[in-house]
Amino acid sequence: MAQKEYISPIFLLYFGLVTGLAAIVVCAALGSITGIFIVMAMPAMLYYLLQTIRMPIIAFYGLFILNYFIIAIIRYTHTSGLSAIMDIGLLYICFATVAHSILAQKLPWKNAFNFLTMGTLVWTLFCFFQLLNPTAINEAWMSSRSIIYSGLVVSFITSVLVTQYKYVKQLLFLLSILVLLACIKAFMQKYIGFDGSEKQWLAEGGARTHIIATGTRYFSFFTDAGNFGSNMGFASVVFGISAIYTSNKNMRTYYIIIALLALYGLLMSGTRGAIAVPLGGLLLFCLISKKFSLMVVTAIIGICIYTFFAFTYIGQGNAMIRRMRTTFRPTEDASFNVRLDNQKKLAEYLRERPFGEGLGLGGVEAKRFAERTTTLIPHDSTYVKIWMETGIVGLILYLGLLITVLLWACFIIMFKVKHKKLRGILTAMLCGIFGLMISAYGNAFFNQFPTQIIVFTCLTIAINGHRIEKYTIDNQTNK
Repeated sequence: MAQKEYISPIFLLYFGLVTGLAAIVVCAALGSITGIFIVMAMPAMLYYLLQTIRMPIIAFYGLFILNYFIIAIIRYTHTSGLSAIMDIGLLYICFATVAHSILAQKLPWKNAFNFLTMGTLVWTLFCFFQLLNPTAINEAWMSSRSIIYSGLVVSFITSVLVTQYKYVKQLLFLLSILVLLACIKAFMQKYIGFDGSEKQWLAEGGARTHIIATGTRYFSFFTDAGNFGSNMGFASVVFGISAIYTSNKNMRTYYIIIALLALYGLLMSGTRGAIAVPLGGLLLFCLISKKFSLMVVTAIIGICIYTFFAFTYIGQGNAMIRRMRTTFRPTEDASFNVRLDNQKKLAEYLRERPFGEGLGLGGVEAKRFAERTTTLIPHDSTYVKIWMETGIVGLILYLGLLITVLLWACFIIMFKVKHKKLRGILTAMLCGIFGLMISAYGNAFFNQFPTQIIVFTCLTIAINGHRIEKYTIDNQTNK
């Protein structure tokens, strides 16, 4: 019987080195600098490929980080179309997950069958049917591809990959680092000044909404101050509540610091509607915490915040506080009254368009596709934008999905999850999402980077809380 021959790993190593050097020489001879960099990056790319197939959760974390910085990458490279990187990233995670399942072990695919994935599947199909809308434009529809399928893909891969408490903790800690970096960038904008790329963005139109009479609105590396402020409100809720359930004193102190920095970041954004995020989060926490002492403390904090802004003039000399205070006195706010008038005009126009004008045709930024009533009126709201583009049918479907999933996740957390620390993190995430849902009425940030992926990731984790608890216990038992 002939002896089986194996290729020596040393031979493969030297062969790879010689081949790589030869490729670099060829690229240099052809004057291709890009080719040289690609060849040099190939070992790292191959290593990443192998590691992410071995552990797909690494690819998920990588996408989570990229999602937070994609707008900054676009802003600093001055390159359009880079958002396609996120599409490629989502597809790659799906590939790595399937490859891992085939080559290594069986993954809990049944986790992917839940209210959120089923609801987002219906939403995706509805968006595809929007192509049949007689007023739709294909190019505008393509520009809205993120809202069409990102929720479905993110909820699917999160259900399958984030299956243990340790992954939830890791994701929370990763988010804390990202929030810290976002706050540092906002502080640099305020105390050092805007850099060249940011000044260019402001000069191209951003200054109209960010350099205003009431003060400068800081936006860190987000799309705009509204997106930044709402995300910081979300972070203040998530880490403020998480600190309550964290037993490690150092980690609790760290989360409290992150929550306070995020709250200050919210004020720096000058986004009035973002104040609804911590208030909404406190309200839901008061309802689902199941501890009387926490309910009382939360209610008192919420009442104090509301009283401070609505019935006092304390801190009125501070531009940030003065701007936030107008949120609690909407009838005195001219911009709020303009929004109501615009919504009345839209109601009249959309009365005979139950499926809307078409995806991508909502808001003045859509004028590049066509001039319609819906592209001549600012939406100033996530829900108004969806109403413009998908009509009352789409709005009911979208809100019905979010509200149903939110209520079911509340039920899961309150009555099915017994793991105290896990329940605390899930509660924090859900309260933050509820605050974002309320704030989305006054700001059109909900389906932008990085908010959309963060929201659907956290919603998926919350709705699968009981399964995560079970897998965590089973994994500990088997060790």
